Parts: sequence; structure tokens; C-alpha cells
Amino acid sequence: MTYSTPSCLAAMTLATAIALPASAETTFNLANEYQDTTFAAVADHFFIDRVAELTEGSVKIDYYPGSSLGFKSVDHFDSVADGAIDIADTFIGQLSGINPVFSLPSMPFLATSKDKALALEATLRPHYDSVFGDANQMYLFSTPWPPSGIWTGEALESAEALAGMKVRVADVTSMQTFKEAGANPLQISWADVVPQLSANAIDAVISSAEGGTNIKLGEFLPYYTAVDYVIPVNVVHMNRDAYDGLTKAEQDAIRQAAADTSEFIWGELEERLNNTYDDLAALKVNVQREPNTELMETLEAASAGALEEWKEKMGPEGQEILDTYAAAAQ
Repeated sequence: MTYSTPSCLAAMTLATAIALPASAETTFNLANEYQDTTFAAVADHFFIDRVAELTEGSVKIDYYPGSSLGFKSVDHFDSVADGAIDIADTFIGQLSGINPVFSLPSMPFLATSKDKALALEATLRPHYDSVFGDANQMYLFSTPWPPSGIWTGEALESAEALAGMKVRVADVTSMQTFKEAGANPLQISWADVVPQLSANAIDAVISSAEGGTNIKLGEFLPYYTAVDYVIPVNVVHMNRDAYDGLTKAEQDAIRQAAADTSEFIWGELEERLNNTYDDLAALKVNVQREPNTELMETLEAASAGALEEWKEKMGPEGQEILDTYAAAAQ
């Protein structure tokens, strides 16, 4: 039998104590309603890898796309605030009920180019910081979707074709616009789109070409009209207590990773859109890159009321935001 001397035991204890930090790590979860093949997921993976790199593995983030953690975008704000989710990637339109400032990126025809969408992001960032901050959260970065279009079962050749159309929309702003244009819009979460199509509950879907490709919308709706009326965004936000529990170096790494991810993903937007149109062609989806003029005029006219209603909800601050954005977008 072999006995350990007190000095040997002390040495073993010290060795164990020294070894612990190498295996000790903080693990967070990151929830996203959208599939792992989406543009938002590309940003999420970049962020996760960058955090691991900058923290040298001391912070690990487990990824849960496709609502696999059991939460949809509409659940994310409260779930992150309560700590049920550490980090969430959330479609911003689902947050409009929290604060109307979240509705502005989904406002039709307000920011229809990458440069304008970035100017709007810069304008709204202080407001995001404030709203998330008041709810025990912190705003990290946004991910753009390629511009939204209309997926339909038949070619969309006139504004009259919208009449009575049961069209899936993602947010209240689009609901107002398409209702004003004569359609019958239904606000449906992304996870429920295919089941609703399978049940013949909807006739059309408002989504980017990218989003539709990821869930094979072309199998149900083989026509895509590129109205490009908005560049929607997802926002990534983190529980503040989770962040505060990190070391200063790890906190700096989270912020740096978020800034790096933002620069990366916005830089990829145009190439991603071009690749998606190639994918649509390969899938035999009929793409109308130059929509009917009457259709576009109808949608633009129908969207005017949504902006006025937003300004009323925001009060004087709303016009200040629009003025700041207009100056930044020049």
C-alpha cells in the first residue's frame, strides 16, 4: 500500500487548483427562431467563433437555431430580461409592442439600400441601448435581411391582384401597409409559415428571397416579386446579469466580437443577395426583378399611413429620429 505524505497531498491540491482555470468556462445559450442556413445564422456563428477566439475559450456560446430552445422571436425580449435565455437573435418587428422605436427598420420604403439601412441603424442604436438597458439587457448588434419581396402562387402582375390576398406578414407595419393596399394580411411567426401554407391558410408570404429559399417556399409559391420595399433586421441582445458576471476582459471581448460581427455581416449583404437570386433560378422559381409600376405605386401610397401613425406613437422624439436619419442618409 502506498501512502501520500502531507507535502505530497499539498502538491496535488495545488496542482488541481492551478489546473481548474483551464477547464473552467462560462457557457451561454443563443436562441434564434430562424434556421441555421439563414443570413442571421451566419452572423451568429461568426459572433460565437469570435467570442471564443477573443476570450481564448473562457466564454463558450451554445447555438439554438430554428426555435430549438423552445422560444420564438416574440418570446425573446422577456426571456432574455428574465435570464431564461442568455442571448437572443430576434426579428425586430416582433418587438414593436415593447417600444415603437423597434418598428422603424420595418417601415416600407424608408431605407431601401444598404447605405440607408446602415444610417438608420446608427441613428437608432442609442434608442436600442436605452430600451434594452431599461429591461436588464444590452444591445449587441443587428443583422440585415436581404430586401423583402412577395412570394405568390401566380405571377403578381397588377395591384388588383392584392385584393383579398391572404398574405403572411412579419410585423404590424407590414400589416397596415398591405391592409391599406387591399390585401388580407396575417401576422404569422416564421416558424409557422410552412404549416399555414400546408393548411392553405395563406396565399402569399412577405419575405426576402433568402428567407423563402431557406424554407423552400418555392415548393408552395413558385413566383417571387422583388418589391424590395424594406431591408428588415434582426437584433442580438444579451441578459445584463450574464454580461456583468464576466471579467472585464471577457466583457471587452463580447463588445469587440459584436462590433466585428456587425462589420462582417453588413459587408456580406450584397453578395448574399446575388447568390440567393442564383439559388432561386436553380430552384425554378420565377423571379420578377422589375415589379409592375402600378403595384409599386400602390404599396408606396399604402405605406404612408404607417409612418404617420409611428410618428404619433413616438411623439416629438419621432420627428427628431427621422431628421437625424435623413441627415445621416444623405
